[in-house]
Amino acid sequence: MRMVNKMNSKYKRSYVRLMAGISILLFPILSFTPSITHSEVLQIPETPKSFSVTLPGRGMSMTEVLEKFGEPLTKEPEVGEPPITRWNYENYRVIFEYQYVIHSLSTNNPIGFQKPVEDEVAPESSEESTPQ
Repeated sequence: MRMVNKMNSKYKRSYVRLMAGISILLFPILSFTPSITHSEVLQIPETPKSFSVTLPGRGMSMTEVLEKFGEPLTKEPEVGEPPITRWNYENYRVIFEYQYVIHSLSTNNPIGFQKPVEDEVAPESSEESTPQ
């Protein structure tokens, strides 16, 4: 009987030591983790107003496009085989294969997009390097 009591107390001491060791190891880890109660308010900028353009649908014939959308600003000649034709409207382009629409593309620039200025030349440095 004494043996059982001694074994139980031995296991109890081991258990207490183990728990003390685990708590010593976990304390630094848990104390440096971010707090769950922390919150931050995000400011979301207003979205720019979008635009909408009705475009000719795939499979429409040239006649249907003319009837619904009117005469294009320019009609480019057929290119390649099968013949590909492009009609340019003010805000979009329509691309045909034979007599049928295969693509309609909006030509409006995205908000905030600026085309590069081609006429602008990089300024030359005022100091010319001379070999010494």
